[in-house]
Amino acid sequence: MRFLKLRNILSASAMVLVVSSCGGSSDNQLTLQVPEVPEVPDNPVEPVEPEVPAEPEVPESPECAGEVYASTFDAVQKVIFDRYQCVGCHSGDNASGDLDLTPEFAYENLMEVPSVGSNFARVYPGSRERSSLWLKMYGHVDPSITSLALMPPSGPVPEDWEFELLRQWLVAGAPETGVVLGTEELLPGCLSEPTPQSIIPLEAPEATEGVQFQMPGFDLYAASEREVCFATYYDLRDVVPEEYQSEDGQVFYFDGWEVRQDALSHHLIVFLPVSEAGEVTPDDFSNWSCAGGDRAGEVCDPREREACGLRGFCRTPVEDSLACNSYAPVLTRQSLAVQQAQSTQEFYPGTYREWPLEGVMLWNSHSFNLTAVDHILRGRFNLRFARDRSYPQLEAGGFDTLFGIPRLIGEGAAPYTEQVLCERAVLPMGAMVTGLSSHTHSRGKHFWYEMPDGTHIYDSYIYNDPLNLFFDEPMAFLDPDPAERTLTYCSLFRNGVDEDGNPVPDEVTRASDIEYAVPIGRLGPNIGLCEPTQCVNEGMYEVECDDGVANQAGDDAACDSSPGAGDGSCDACSITGGVTTGNEMFGAQIWYFIAEGYPNELVEFPDSTFIPGIIPGIGR
Repeated sequence: MRFLKLRNILSASAMVLVVSSCGGSSDNQLTLQVPEVPEVPDNPVEPVEPEVPAEPEVPESPECAGEVYASTFDAVQKVIFDRYQCVGCHSGDNASGDLDLTPEFAYENLMEVPSVGSNFARVYPGSRERSSLWLKMYGHVDPSITSLALMPPSGPVPEDWEFELLRQWLVAGAPETGVVLGTEELLPGCLSEPTPQSIIPLEAPEATEGVQFQMPGFDLYAASEREVCFATYYDLRDVVPEEYQSEDGQVFYFDGWEVRQDALSHHLIVFLPVSEAGEVTPDDFSNWSCAGGDRAGEVCDPREREACGLRGFCRTPVEDSLACNSYAPVLTRQSLAVQQAQSTQEFYPGTYREWPLEGVMLWNSHSFNLTAVDHILRGRFNLRFARDRSYPQLEAGGFDTLFGIPRLIGEGAAPYTEQVLCERAVLPMGAMVTGLSSHTHSRGKHFWYEMPDGTHIYDSYIYNDPLNLFFDEPMAFLDPDPAERTLTYCSLFRNGVDEDGNPVPDEVTRASDIEYAVPIGRLGPNIGLCEPTQCVNEGMYEVECDDGVANQAGDDAACDSSPGAGDGSCDACSITGGVTTGNEMFGAQIWYFIAEGYPNELVEFPDSTFIPGIIPGIGR
């Protein structure tokens, strides 16, 4: 189980990547300056892989200047390592840092190989923040990285598009073969069509260190988007060592987790169901059957540990469901949620959480496959046993405000405009904040948090690779005045407009791109649908074309370039809150614990328009 020490996570303020070159090595210990805080009180706290489809032929294009690439990694090799002469120092028997980057050896010398003199791997699948390949060059542009030997030590660094090529390869799991979605747009005509990538499976922890859960794979068809839910059952009562179990034998304690999933997942949430009627058991669910393995499709008893053989999983049917809402006659509570292909969290020393030793889990994955090839999406997560258990770790945001969906429904930016939305999080007295993160969709361009005095303490710029910021020392909020315990979080949204105010019709919210809506409690049955109000064809962007009918369509004729031309398209909408990739979200994520001597109260969100309880099982 690779829980590497990384309490300081990098800013995502620029899309800049990593190249190794000549020079010495140093310990990759990052430092991040945070505001001074009062002193903390004493005592603070293996499934079968899918077949790889044959790759399409690489199309010819003059933009390639005669160069084509067999895979995204081949492009990284030639565009980054070769073009910037990294191989000059990193090759042969005397390669700098014992790293040979010649084409025949580069991949095997990078993937999950410990970096010389550091706590990081050279490349950690799915994570730029844990890859020294990224970190050593990122330090050229990010001043928060202060204790790394920068690479290259001198000379030019790659251009922005080359940096983005490397970033996309890393966060997609750093595959050796195949084309990562998005990289073909950076090298038009130089790569074949993208294909889904299966990430290297997460290594299970030692039995004395933690436990691993595996998500049974589910079908994610070509050119599709799904948010699904299904249940599995587990029993760890004879697996978890007694020292990590509660006295009543109901839960065990953990102080860190690591998740790894195929990069097509927009989010993975694990829910632990609860019920007003009492204990939730496998009997509360029906139609258990084997997924994968030799017994696929057979009826199974989830309580039987090997009911589906070594490679199969006993689960309930995979159904489309928003956050597992009403999946079964039970309520749910979130226990783990991630957005990236690879995500790790080490809790602040002394903090911990509880997990039931036995029970049902609901897996909620929102995923999209924008390639032309079907895929089976899989994932795993590890929980690390907690030895030091002083304070429960708490979390706020997200479902507390329903990710800003109710507010975005009424206040989303109009077509070809930008807006900033802000809300406040009032922390309880005694809150010790240990980490921050954020959640938006693609039109969220910049998310930040402000202290009561206006100081920025967090800035994230990449919606699907958000900054997870953990503090070396917790930020203490001990003042009796609620105003001094208030964090303001904001996001800049651009709806089809660039930073200079010019229309970008390909990036505006379009009614035709929102493939489905969902019912969300008393908010309504068709949340996410939008009514187009402006044109998307060139030269007509400012023309209003709302037909006045709630039909997800507009008056195309109003958008014609000349009367009767028939070339108009009324399709541009205001940003609308919802769950699809065509909709938007606006959510904070705050990790904290309560210092000794203070009441255990909750974070309040006074600006949120979400009413807890409006959706059964969601919110407080």
